Amino acid sequence: MSDPLTDIVALLNPRPTRAKLVEGAGKWRVLRESSGEAFYCAVLQGECLMSINGKAPTLLVAGDFVLIPATYTFENTSAGTAPPVGITVPTLLGDGHVRIGSTTGPAEFLMNVGHCEFDTPDKQLIVALLPNEILIKGQRRFVTLFELLLDESRTRRPGRDAVLMHLLQLLLVEALRSDPELSNTAGILKGLQHEKIATALHLIHENPGADWQIAQLARDCAMSRSSFFAVFSETVGMSPMQYLLFWRMSLARKALMSGKDKIEQIAFRTGYQSASAFNVAFTKYAGMPPGEFRRRTAADRTAEAL
Repeated sequence: MSDPLTDIVALLNPRPTRAKLVEGAGKWRVLRESSGEAFYCAVLQGECLMSINGKAPTLLVAGDFVLIPATYTFENTSAGTAPPVGITVPTLLGDGHVRIGSTTGPAEFLMNVGHCEFDTPDKQLIVALLPNEILIKGQRRFVTLFELLLDESRTRRPGRDAVLMHLLQLLLVEALRSDPELSNTAGILKGLQHEKIATALHLIHENPGADWQIAQLARDCAMSRSSFFAVFSETVGMSPMQYLLFWRMSLARKALMSGKDKIEQIAFRTGYQSASAFNVAFTKYAGMPPGEFRRRTAADRTAEAL
């Protein structure tokens, strides 16, 4: 049976953009702005105060791992004493290795930091199905995965891009399924923790082209139609039919971007009996016909490669 969490992470298509080892000493304050890319870090030594997207600062200590699916503002400061008012300028020590604060003496703080982009047109909607912030404490495997990512990013070994992508997918899956707060946040992860709603999600992902109706999904989940609709909507954050449309259109856009399948083939795979019906649904969802979407995507990727 299809695994919705694996499907979602694969659809996000994470692409590492930056990774580095940060060491610090004394007092320091780092402030950054971002366009919504994912941010993740693992504290190896010492502690710091971190504030993401304007939220109150969180104390991070050695062994903590943090994942933010969409980052817009980021502030990181030394802990224990009041940090400086001004912004600290990092000192480059080597490839992917910087120091903040005092430039002399041993490092009091060590942290692996990484950023990645989600290469999918459905980024905003998928990110909305994930927790805003994930904090995992005392699980060594995250530090190990991060060390592997950092080591691979510094090399030019054959297959580097594929290894980085798979390591990053593994890091995301581990983080998402290890989040202790899943049951408090509506989204795909909370849905997968609900015994009955998880059945519906697995069925939709297993066969997105089936003629799913709320009544049929409710029966498969051993629930009444009204109860299934209410619980699914509250748990996942969108109605069953909204989720089905989202997943079908996400698969359609991925196929249009990456493959050479005819539009008729994509239409049948995603639950539409004709190319014209798919054209109408896709245009309403994406704001343009599927053929135009394919042409624009190809043109954009060609421009990026130049």
